[in-house]
Amino acid sequence: MKKVSVIIANRNDTVMLAITVRSAMEALRPLGLPTCEVIVCDNSDLPVYKTLSSYLPVKYIEEGILKVYRQDFPCLFTARETAIENAEGEYILCLDSHMLCGHGMILDLYNFMENHKDDSTFAFAHAPISWLHHHASNAKHDRDMSSCELGDWGSAYNCFKPITWKGMPWMCRKSLWPAINGYGALSQHHISWGGGDMHIGIKPWLLGFKNWAVPTSPGIHIGPFPKQEEKSDGTLKLLGKPTPKYKYRLYNDSGNGPHALGFLVSCYVLGGEAMMERNRAVIVDKFSKYINVDAQWSHAIELGKDEKAWLDERKQLTFEQLLEQRPWQSK
Repeated sequence: MKKVSVIIANRNDTVMLAITVRSAMEALRPLGLPTCEVIVCDNSDLPVYKTLSSYLPVKYIEEGILKVYRQDFPCLFTARETAIENAEGEYILCLDSHMLCGHGMILDLYNFMENHKDDSTFAFAHAPISWLHHHASNAKHDRDMSSCELGDWGSAYNCFKPITWKGMPWMCRKSLWPAINGYGALSQHHISWGGGDMHIGIKPWLLGFKNWAVPTSPGIHIGPFPKQEEKSDGTLKLLGKPTPKYKYRLYNDSGNGPHALGFLVSCYVLGGEAMMERNRAVIVDKFSKYINVDAQWSHAIELGKDEKAWLDERKQLTFEQLLEQRPWQSK
């Protein structure tokens, strides 16, 4: 068994993917590259997929350290699960396909998990996340769930502590994945972009696990890109929104249904219609350009019903108890 498998789901990134892969390889060196691997599951449009070999380091593929799998339909969630299923590592480290690893980030996450390997309640260990166009002081470890589960970014922490949830970069034991049923309904129905991080972040708390913040260098997200306007003196002015030339997500579709449908489905699975109502306003505010919440409401319930039944049979806390007890605040 390998120590760490870095998993990357890719949809139409090329140069960005190559940067992410090389960053992961460098970050794995302290653990010994032969004891680790990077797994890419690509669900790009076919013309893009055919070009990937010209961007990726062939030497690592020949040595078996880099493995590329092909998924011939768009869905981030199934792509990540395919990568996890094929992983040989005891631990899974998840990255987006346009990221840089922080200095010592993977090593710190690995050491934290190894130091607590006998504690079966550990779910995800989180490095903070930052954005390349932000100052490092803006790095964050968690989301604020005081008013809704899609709340604002929380804080970064200089100590090990339980946290609510966050997207990648995270590390978990490979054995955790079946215990929480992975992306569940989002993978089952090949749902489009949105909702997956919240889904696998809150579900462990309901099942008796804990998420942890690990003080380390942040993973750095590349994009979304600010809009640029060339001024008369030849300099560039940043205007805040992406231009078609620098489009952030290089695709129009990423699975079944509109973008952000997964948030509604996840809310129903985790907390029923009460959680859907609690997050309705923020979903409308953030994602109304993608989704008509009222029109998709019943559809989301139908998509989530199987996993909700699975979770209801196994959860140790109800959604209401989770909000009342706030176990991430315990010492």
